[in-house]
Amino acid sequence: MIRRLAYLDLLRVVSVILVMWGHFVMVGGGAQVIPGIINPDLTTLPLIDQTQWHAYLLEVFLIEAFSTQSAILGVSLFFLITGYLMPMMCARYNRAEFLLNRFFRIFPTLIAAVVILGIFLYFTQGITFGASTYLASITLTYPWLGIAPIAGVLWTLVIEVLFYFIAFLVGTFTLRRLMFIQAILLLTIFLGVAYREHYYVWLAGYQSRFLLFITIGSAIYLAEKEEAVLTKAVTLLPSIILSYVGFQIFKLGKVDASTYENLGTHLLAAGIFLIFYHLGPIVLKRLPKMIDTLADLVYPFYLIHAAIGLVAMALVREHTQQPYLILLSAVFASLLASWLLHQSVEKPAISFGRRFTRPKSAS
Repeated sequence: MIRRLAYLDLLRVVSVILVMWGHFVMVGGGAQVIPGIINPDLTTLPLIDQTQWHAYLLEVFLIEAFSTQSAILGVSLFFLITGYLMPMMCARYNRAEFLLNRFFRIFPTLIAAVVILGIFLYFTQGITFGASTYLASITLTYPWLGIAPIAGVLWTLVIEVLFYFIAFLVGTFTLRRLMFIQAILLLTIFLGVAYREHYYVWLAGYQSRFLLFITIGSAIYLAEKEEAVLTKAVTLLPSIILSYVGFQIFKLGKVDASTYENLGTHLLAAGIFLIFYHLGPIVLKRLPKMIDTLADLVYPFYLIHAAIGLVAMALVREHTQQPYLILLSAVFASLLASWLLHQSVEKPAISFGRRFTRPKSAS
């Protein structure tokens, strides 16, 4: 990665830790049912009794102070990173090369992860998936087909891929083009609420609010090109407001309420991103090389950590009730599986994809 953007690697690590925390601590420690991952006939839930530890206190703090949650905050940061990077990617590659770059970075690892998870869940939990589920998960078409995916986290990948197509159509990002995109997304959200009885219209509205959130990252990218502080603020703040408004409009449909829609999530995610943006280069000088290694594992870890980690917790709990050992087993199992997936699939796929994509200028 370009050295001046290396702080994004650290932010990715922080983001995936927040998502992991939400899944392992809150889902593993509180959920009474974990469909598609834990077989209730084999394992009693929750995996950890919350009274045995205090790891959940971070969640309590985020809820009380910012009306957000760890996993939701982590996903929001991922969305902002995507919104920030895509205009830069469009500037570096032509349209065809942009799509090829995204394809080789996303789909080979996705395909391998889906297959691995299917096999893993069959042998550890006796959970089976049909061919249509595999195909819908691999192609990310499951929302339109009404099929539950093999990995629940794939919904965020669907949103990101949709934004890739928006970036592909936009090409060069300007403030005027960004405002046009935001207007279209707001209209789609409104239609999704007004015609929520029509599934595909509702789905378009559902997805558009997250796409609108991603545009905050693109606004940060455009704002950094401005010199005056006031101009930077005028470039960025409307995107935060529009995203918040988009979530509130969708909320009128009285469906799918979550803390994504809260102002605290918007402000805290944008604030953390800007803190890393300004302090990242300073902090990086004092960070170990291990951060680079962990950053390489973020995508495969994100894809497989929920199933691998939660099942590991269930298996280890058969031998010990110590909550922190159970949590560590989830982290270790997920990291090991992610490293293997990165080395065997993701790294070779990215290397192969580079044969077909040449940046317009060296960075």
